[in-house]
Amino acid sequence: MKFVYFRNATDDAYMNTVDNFAGMLQTAGDTVEVYFHAASATAGNNAGFDKVTIATASNKEKEAMEGIAAALAGGVKTVTVVADDAASVYCEDNISSVSGIDKNAVSQNGFLAITGDTTLSAADNGKIVQCNPAATTLIQLPGAADVGAGWSVRITLTEDDGGAMDQIVNIGTKAGEFFNGILVAQDGDAGVVANGTSNDFINCKGTANATSGETFFIYSDGTRMHVHGIIADATDTLFADTAAS
Repeated sequence: MKFVYFRNATDDAYMNTVDNFAGMLQTAGDTVEVYFHAASATAGNNAGFDKVTIATASNKEKEAMEGIAAALAGGVKTVTVVADDAASVYCEDNISSVSGIDKNAVSQNGFLAITGDTTLSAADNGKIVQCNPAATTLIQLPGAADVGAGWSVRITLTEDDGGAMDQIVNIGTKAGEFFNGILVAQDGDAGVVANGTSNDFINCKGTANATSGETFFIYSDGTRMHVHGIIADATDTLFADTAAS
């Protein structure tokens, strides 16, 4: 059995078997995500996928991916070091660093529970994202053109005790993109309609009356993100041009 090793700090390392490799994605400039079947399961996540995020040299994503693939396929040692920031050891010259190690980052059952800032990617297509924020939280959507038409996600706000949200949540589009859509309010207000030209955030004001259970259905048409939301109060959850704080 062969293993691969990643480390981005003295006390943050990851090892998995080569057989558990599940693929790679370029998700942004100079960024490659490497996926493995999870080394360990977590409750409710059905032993999904672990994600190691690699930073590459400028415009060298392909070369880094080829180098990682070669290391996975051709390692002669029991353990192959793909990237070790602490020791400055890399299997390919165009790997700059390990940006992150996320265990059970992708669920096999399409469910992702988050408590803080999260950047969604193409790999999150079709997911239910449940947000129980521990502090002011940004859920960053991918670019509509980057993920293509048909990418979708459902985001639901939650508090363990129900009722009003204790923290602010912002849902943001990629810079230069703007929301289309409507938020329908349970309190009988007319709701909120995105203007399509400057609204690049949904503000869920947890210090006011944004409420556990508010849900946003979001999809890409390849050019922009469309959203249909069910909210409690249109004055406390609304489209905006800036993040709430």
